[in-house]
Amino acid sequence: MRIRIDSNQFIFGITGTDSAAERLLLLLPQLEVLVPRIVLTEVTRNLRSREVTALYTLLNKAPKFRIIDEPVPKSLVFKYIGLGLREKGDAFIGAFAEWQQVDCLISENRHFLAKLETTTFRVLTPMAFFRRLSLSD
Repeated sequence: MRIRIDSNQFIFGITGTDSAAERLLLLLPQLEVLVPRIVLTEVTRNLRSREVTALYTLLNKAPKFRIIDEPVPKSLVFKYIGLGLREKGDAFIGAFAEWQQVDCLISENRHFLAKLETTTFRVLTPMAFFRRLSLSD
């Protein structure tokens, strides 16, 4: 299963402010995760130096974690704007998920959870993702 993790999940997991996000990050070595470089840049801007080190230590233990540098096709970004993601960043994330053919986007972003209707990928909270993997407590 290919997944895309939203930036806040990385931040909440590394800083320890959300137990579900922490648990998600602990699963990284077992998951195929695709993330645009711009997301990691945003994440690291919001972390302290030791948290950045912890994040990259964790990522180095995840053999199927891939950072994507290629630009997302603009036509897909416009498609997701048309699907109701008015903020460019949200449209970019939706477009990236489709472009990279991810199975699910793991996010707590209310715009994705409430507004986006697509059959291209699923938008799941971390807890819904765990249930899907049959890993819930």
